Amino acid sequence: MQDSFAEGAAYGPQPPSGRFYDNQAESLVAGAPFPIGVYVGRDMRIQYVNQSILDVWGKGNDVIGKRYADLLPELVDTGIYDQLDKVFTTGIPFHARNQRVDLVKEGVLQPYYFNYSFTPLYDAAGNIYGVMNTAADITDLHIAKSRIEQSEQNFRNMILQAPVAMCILLGPQHVVEMANALMLKIWGKPVESVMHRPIFDGLPDARNQGLEAVMAEVYHTGKTFTASERPVHLIREGKPDVVYQNFVYEPYRDSDGHILGVLAISIDVTPQVLARQRIEQMVEDRTADLAAVNKELQRSNSDLAQFAHIASHDLQEPLRKISIYADRLEQVTAPKQTGDTNYAAKIRRSSDRMNTLVRDLLAYAELSSQPLQKIERIDLNKVIHEAMEDFELLIEEKKALIRVSALPIVNANGLQMMQLFGNLLSNALKYNKPGVVPEISIEAAPPQSKPEGQGKLDPERMYHTIIVRDNGIGFNAADADKVFDIFYRLHSKSEYHGTGIGLSLCKKIAQQHGGDIVASSKPQEGATFTVFLPA
Repeated sequence: MQDSFAEGAAYGPQPPSGRFYDNQAESLVAGAPFPIGVYVGRDMRIQYVNQSILDVWGKGNDVIGKRYADLLPELVDTGIYDQLDKVFTTGIPFHARNQRVDLVKEGVLQPYYFNYSFTPLYDAAGNIYGVMNTAADITDLHIAKSRIEQSEQNFRNMILQAPVAMCILLGPQHVVEMANALMLKIWGKPVESVMHRPIFDGLPDARNQGLEAVMAEVYHTGKTFTASERPVHLIREGKPDVVYQNFVYEPYRDSDGHILGVLAISIDVTPQVLARQRIEQMVEDRTADLAAVNKELQRSNSDLAQFAHIASHDLQEPLRKISIYADRLEQVTAPKQTGDTNYAAKIRRSSDRMNTLVRDLLAYAELSSQPLQKIERIDLNKVIHEAMEDFELLIEEKKALIRVSALPIVNANGLQMMQLFGNLLSNALKYNKPGVVPEISIEAAPPQSKPEGQGKLDPERMYHTIIVRDNGIGFNAADADKVFDIFYRLHSKSEYHGTGIGLSLCKKIAQQHGGDIVASSKPQEGATFTVFLPA
């Protein structure tokens, strides 16, 4: 029976009415898992179909005897009718692969994809009496393939449009499958010289820089490799160049996870690296300049220390003698000289001022050239009390009123604290208004963090604030910073004696202790000096 089925399929005689195969053959065809249909005559009337093809068509069992064209009118413009007629006429089978066929199912025209064949059927006399249609519905496979292709295309579009340089290198030879414009720009090569070639054939200048081993490891082990600011020497646009790159080499895998190649992602950071190198060179140059300046400063400090030695010994000794001889000369000539003609008195006063200037300058020089030493717990209340004792005669002479509130204990050098607050007290007594009793207040505020506007102070530290306020002649607000400049004077020597060093010394002492001092005032409204010392 199997042999007669095979023979019937090739030459099968015209079957009796209503039958085409015997029961066994019919059962075999009916149970086939793929669509089968038999159409007879030139008008292609349906003589036999199995359930699979009925499911594809979306039709019931009442199709036998109907014309193929009447049953599936939606195929009129697809060329399928012509294919059937040509097979019937010529006896040449027709095969289609991955062919789209739109069929109406449940009233809706829907696309399907088939591999199908039209095979001629012969009777015992060798005449064609019909066509057998076999098919395989590959719609799901086609859709899956289309999705994969679309996904692959999307991935490739993503690479081409990526804002960073990207390329795909396939196989152990790292053949350039694709590269976007940014990667081609980094390479500095025309697309035809690198595309679809092993990367080191297209970029021979990139060889022997360690990249071969890196790519091989990624390809064979699947381990990602990253690098930052790695220099790569290339010939770009015909010229030797160094390109600094941040790059990642990732294994490029198929849907099953097998490694196909290497996905390279790179960012050209050459401008940033060169800019940083220029900055580093500038810093190095400035550091060298600073070292030279420091060396010069050390020499200057050495000269200053030498000057301080001269000032403390060689200058003060002749000044002392000038003062002594001026006193003796004044005693001898005093009866004969009066007023402006008392030159001996003028010599003595000038020598006294010079001696004071030398002492103040010596104190400033020593403060600038020596590090802060002998830090201990200093009670500022005792410091102010001792300073007031030093100026006791002047305070009594001017009948000055001095109010001192509770002051803090600080870590400081005791002698320098005496110099700082002694100078502030001296200034307050010196620059008083004529005929007005001097009033001086010295008070402290609770410790606080860096006060607003005090940029030189450490924001992480707490500070004591000591305020020295007087009712003297004051000064313009514009001079609030200048009063701390060495030798800066707001008044002539004939009005108020002094060297112009005292407040500079106060500033230096406060800053050496990690603090600062600021001034505020208005003419004829007194002056306020605020001292900040670390708590």
